[in-house]
Amino acid sequence: MVSIFMKLKIFFFLFAIQWVCIAQSNEIIITEIFADPTPSHGLPEREYIEIFNATSKDISLKGFKFLYGNFSATFPDSILKSHSYAIVCRKGYESDFRPFGKVIALSNFSLTNDGNLLVLKTSNEEDVFFVNYSSSWYADGFDQGYSLEMIDMNFPCVGKANWTSSLSTNGGSPGITNTVNGSKPDLNGPTLLNSSLDENTIVLNFDENLSESFLQEQNSFEIVEGDNKIKNVVFQKYFNSKVTINIESKLEIGESIKLLIKNVEDCSGNLSEDIYLDFRNLLPAKEGEIQLSEILFNPKTGGEDFVELYNMSENTLNLKGWSVARLDIKGEVVEVSELSDFDLIIQPKGFIAFTENKSFLIQNYPNSGNLVEIPKMPSFNNDQGTVILYDSESKEFDRFTYSEKMHQSSIVNPDGVSLERKNFKDNSDFWFSASADAGFATPGMVNSQTENDQLKNTFSVEPIVFNPYQPGHDDFTNIHYKLNESGSSAYIEVLDKNGKSVRILHNNLVLGTEGKISWDGKDNQGEILPVGYYVFNVKLFSKQTSESYLIKTVIGSNY
Repeated sequence: MVSIFMKLKIFFFLFAIQWVCIAQSNEIIITEIFADPTPSHGLPEREYIEIFNATSKDISLKGFKFLYGNFSATFPDSILKSHSYAIVCRKGYESDFRPFGKVIALSNFSLTNDGNLLVLKTSNEEDVFFVNYSSSWYADGFDQGYSLEMIDMNFPCVGKANWTSSLSTNGGSPGITNTVNGSKPDLNGPTLLNSSLDENTIVLNFDENLSESFLQEQNSFEIVEGDNKIKNVVFQKYFNSKVTINIESKLEIGESIKLLIKNVEDCSGNLSEDIYLDFRNLLPAKEGEIQLSEILFNPKTGGEDFVELYNMSENTLNLKGWSVARLDIKGEVVEVSELSDFDLIIQPKGFIAFTENKSFLIQNYPNSGNLVEIPKMPSFNNDQGTVILYDSESKEFDRFTYSEKMHQSSIVNPDGVSLERKNFKDNSDFWFSASADAGFATPGMVNSQTENDQLKNTFSVEPIVFNPYQPGHDDFTNIHYKLNESGSSAYIEVLDKNGKSVRILHNNLVLGTEGKISWDGKDNQGEILPVGYYVFNVKLFSKQTSESYLIKTVIGSNY
């Protein structure tokens, strides 16, 4: 007969086994990834991941599997205590990491520098956690020798937005709270980044992982306009930000459909508003309809090149599969870089600029417009080179051979100054430096040097009367100009009522074909001039023109 004491021992033993054996989704999470350990900043030059038990119970890792890319490894018999960390590395490197905390060694273990899919599974092959890390997740300048750390462990399914480089001077924080640990809640629903239609397949890419319950609900997707139907909706496991929709038949040229996506939900449970998308099988671009429009080949320090395209047609066109390349010193085509692998619409008379660093252009060029960031651009030479544009069938559509010598002679330092095409109607190959008052580049917008030979050169002042004595309201005036040719430079001075020069505003200022120049009412010494009448003397120079213009302005009373 079993005693009560023995029964209690058996009960607590079974209870303890149950207590350490259950692991649900996101209860064991990967919180740090050290994929590029060289050069060392203080940590061992060994790869590792850090895992964390996010529950209030101890969990057995026996039989757990770690999948990395196409490989896998099985965890040994080990207990990960409640709210504690473990460092997972390759067997044989345990002694390198024991000073930092609990170590779990796997018989095989490897991480790729560029990124990979990492998955944790239970012994029953049930998913516990996954992450698709990428080298693009590092903060600028903190990649080699630094780990990637999760920021907010309350939202473990969030990808890139919830990871960044470690702030540790050692390069990582294995076995302890992450140096970037903080509150970064995922409170917004998913955003559609791009979409494409190819034959009878629609591909949707979102900015974050979607919930599997949403993806598995076929009724979330519906064609509401057009003579077509959805066959099925599929997604690749662990790549939940991408959705593929197969429709019954291919669209004919000019045919369109409208897709409705309802109750879009991310992995954190946030909902977005319903999304409506129009898909059309567009006519291909004809020769000459898409042209190179602007290029920055010698950027400012810390900046990136860009190439701008212009749709001179009256048709909406698709740039999916288009690419740019350059010629090397042997005249051979190299570095062919795809501009988009998804539908990328360029509107009639529209501009699009492509770069590796969209944020830099926005910060440094106030006249930025339609910008697209791509992973890789050709490495254009700073002095001279050739850029080539190809369509989706690899047919050459346009090319431009540039040289630093093409900049206006008044450009002392060409760093950060783009070359713009002045005319598209006659396939003119005349290019000019972007104007100074436009910020020396206009990526994704109408070129500052676009010509209009129907215009006369005009100058005007607004406001005519201004008051620099009262800052904050009409305390400066602007000279507005419109020119009918590109590549002009200007000498601009201010004359008093006696014709005496009191302020030289600009000498050899590169102008566009339209813009403005400001004056704050001060003389050459920085002192505000007296109330009275003044005249702008503008001397305009170009290869075709040498003209002078006088425009009146008034400094008003300070009372």
